[in-house]
Amino acid sequence: MRRRTGITAALVAATALLGGVADAQGTWTAEPFPQRPDVPSTIATASSGSGETWAFGGFSQAGGTSNAQAYRRGDDGKWAEVLVPAVGTVVSSAVVGPDEVWAIGWGCKNTAGTLLRWDGAAWVEVPVAVPGATRVRPDDVLATGGEPWVVGKGYEDGDEPRQQTFVRRWDGATLQDVPVPGPAHEATFTALGGNPDDLWLVGTRDGAAVSMHWDGTAWTEVPVPEVEVPGGAQLAVNDVATAAPDDVWLAGGVRDDDQTQARPVLLHWDGSAWTEAPAANSPGEPGEFVHAGGAVWNIADEGVLRYDGTRWQTVAGPAEGPLATGAETSDGRLLVLGSTGELPRTAPFAAVRTG
Repeated sequence: MRRRTGITAALVAATALLGGVADAQGTWTAEPFPQRPDVPSTIATASSGSGETWAFGGFSQAGGTSNAQAYRRGDDGKWAEVLVPAVGTVVSSAVVGPDEVWAIGWGCKNTAGTLLRWDGAAWVEVPVAVPGATRVRPDDVLATGGEPWVVGKGYEDGDEPRQQTFVRRWDGATLQDVPVPGPAHEATFTALGGNPDDLWLVGTRDGAAVSMHWDGTAWTEVPVPEVEVPGGAQLAVNDVATAAPDDVWLAGGVRDDDQTQARPVLLHWDGSAWTEAPAANSPGEPGEFVHAGGAVWNIADEGVLRYDGTRWQTVAGPAEGPLATGAETSDGRLLVLGSTGELPRTAPFAAVRTG
């Protein structure tokens, strides 16, 4: 899973506990979403910014070819498709405004990727050059403070294959390199979160969580406590949200060997150390963070979590099916998207929460 937007509201946190079911007064309202009859179709990422909301994913045709798809939401809740180049499935996105939208597409084998930028009229591929790399795969894109950031990997094939992490920042015309320390090249980073001068980069290295912090000048690795991972299982790090130097959240899960079950994981940074917060009642594996309606939410597989200033509380999701992504609508409500049905008959849905 790739995430989507930075959190800009404060998470008034010291110690987080996962509580019971929250706010039964809220309701979900389904929104009609464009369908592709008889073709497997999914939405993987959604983003919003400056009143704009977009959703992206992919659909499969005969022969297993993966095709990108993009949709733009109007203020009336109606979705319209926007044609997007053939870049595989779109796995990450970021919205700055009507004339600046970013998306990352992966091919079917996920061995390389493409970075796209929407300028208000058309999509343009933005080259990502990594010295010595024969393949480049952007993994995540974040828009924060009006600045798009991109993280990914460059791969050097051959008798002695190597890989190197890259971080780039868009200056309005080109992608500028933000070099990472040598040990970071050994990690697989999956999420960016924060502000231009208080940015976090998280992922895994040798099966353990890893985090890097950018203070506006340089990257520093910040130790993460060991998360218990049974033999045959795998730790996934899905997203990071930051609002202040002493208020950062990391979401993920410990997945079993066939990737069908996961133990939820939530970590909190209090300005001095990461600690693991209880998450046993999470409705599935915590995914991306979304700020909407003055609250902080996390999109889990089978529902959502809402932070009330003291603890994370579970909120039942819409009845349509498992969730994949979320964003804030132009009127400040929480939007979630997911899929109904099972392969090869999956179809996307969208729902907005009121209350």
